[in-house]
Amino acid sequence: MDELEFRRRAFADPNDPEVIAFAQQNPEHQKLLDELLLLDDKINLALDIPVPPDLTEKLMTQTKEAPASNVTQGWFGRFNKPFATAASITLAVSLYFLSVGGSNDLQAGEHALAHVYYEVKALERDKEVGLQAVNEKLAMLGGKFESLPGKVTYATFCHFKGQRSLHLIFQSDHGPITVFVVPHSGDIQDKQLGDFNDARFAGVISNEDKANMILVADRNSPVNDYQEDVQQALRWL
Repeated sequence: MDELEFRRRAFADPNDPEVIAFAQQNPEHQKLLDELLLLDDKINLALDIPVPPDLTEKLMTQTKEAPASNVTQGWFGRFNKPFATAASITLAVSLYFLSVGGSNDLQAGEHALAHVYYEVKALERDKEVGLQAVNEKLAMLGGKFESLPGKVTYATFCHFKGQRSLHLIFQSDHGPITVFVVPHSGDIQDKQLGDFNDARFAGVISNEDKANMILVADRNSPVNDYQEDVQQALRWL
């Protein structure tokens, strides 16, 4: 596979195993693929809008009642609003996240919460991501899991306060747990370590050997216990 074919196939399907294997041989290729995978996830999440259960009946009723010359106009006028509203919400959240995502003034805990809310649909995923796939990504940040402290349903690279990081979601008895593995940088100060929360979520930030680790879970969950479980399973290379 040459450079041109890699780019063509990566844009067509960033989850292609051959494309993933080829990208691992070159940091620039891997960077492009990570960006495409993140974009692919965001597009899928933004487009995941449930179809109203009575849509068919409304369409049939509207078609029967409306004059022939107004069928198209009437259908659009009635049904474009939910989709337009969803698109507006997606755009608003995206603009908010982009406005705070690159701000170094935002505390790490606040940024973690904003990131979770921005990709909140990812918490609903249930397809398992295997240990090998998780470790292939984690190895790029200098770590590995000896075993997974729970079922992983989301594993992708992201940008956390401008730093390329790993975004994981585990499933637990108390619901999904988000874990950010953020390589050491000047953005997360020692004073930002420890607990944080809002009305829905609680989190904790710890300083590990080669990265900062941030956990976010339901406010009523034992987030500090989960932190210990992840720390015990994680090994630094």
